[in-house]
Amino acid sequence: MDIKLQKPESGGIWLIKPIPGYVCKWKDVKIHGLLSKEYRKCFVNVCHCEELPPPLDDLDQEAIAAQFDSGKPTFRIPMSVGEVDCVKDKSNEDSMKIDVLVNSLFYKKRLASPDDAFFRHLMCLIFCDLIKSKHEIDLDPLKAVILRNRISVGEIEVQKVNKKPERQIVEEMRIEDMTLMEKVAIEQKADATEFKKEMFGMKSVKGTRLRLFDGNRLEISMQCELDGDSIKNPSRLELLLNPTRCLVKLDKSRSLYDFGLPFHIDPKTSKSKFNYEKSSLVVSANIVL
Repeated sequence: MDIKLQKPESGGIWLIKPIPGYVCKWKDVKIHGLLSKEYRKCFVNVCHCEELPPPLDDLDQEAIAAQFDSGKPTFRIPMSVGEVDCVKDKSNEDSMKIDVLVNSLFYKKRLASPDDAFFRHLMCLIFCDLIKSKHEIDLDPLKAVILRNRISVGEIEVQKVNKKPERQIVEEMRIEDMTLMEKVAIEQKADATEFKKEMFGMKSVKGTRLRLFDGNRLEISMQCELDGDSIKNPSRLELLLNPTRCLVKLDKSRSLYDFGLPFHIDPKTSKSKFNYEKSSLVVSANIVL
């Protein structure tokens, strides 16, 4: 399918019919603003086009993970979030639908394959945050289900995307003269540090380090200390895991660590070891794709 372009409006706007890619589904999403508790299914169509810019840096998952490990992440994915629409699901029930749009080259390289679990989850984390900001709809990235054999749900809406600036020189611009994408870039840069701390579904937990291997196995390293003194005896520790949480108890009486995981894991595949030299507990488990 080719991208369909209509005549641009004044102000340098392209009207774009996005190319569908894949669909993320949420079963129970509370409709904001209703007095009664009413829930709907929500579908997010991940689409692409050539007009949106790709990320400034073409990084693989190891490089992005290294940025997070360093505490200075800079990787961004430019995207556009469409409006909320009402569609019928396969049970003929009213559901919500939202289209999100990214660059075609980035999509084909990093998102097109079902094996691209790392980038698909990263994408989900970012557009969930943007949807909440724009539409006040809370979507839990850990509860997203990617539909098989579906590239879209409902009608893909035409989106407005600002043209890329034609001038190739760098010059000072006033805020009112900037395009939407340029304003977003500045806003994203301003709050990048705090946003990245929460991008994987958790704020930075002191003493922990998370690493991702091959996009399908998560490793957590936890420094074991109490009041500044290293814990040298691993028999004092008790590790409890479920698909979304990690709990480490000390002396069966207090929690040393207790935090949510950025990915769903399979506890049956977990392995743990204690590093005596560093007084750290290392846990790894397969991610549920």
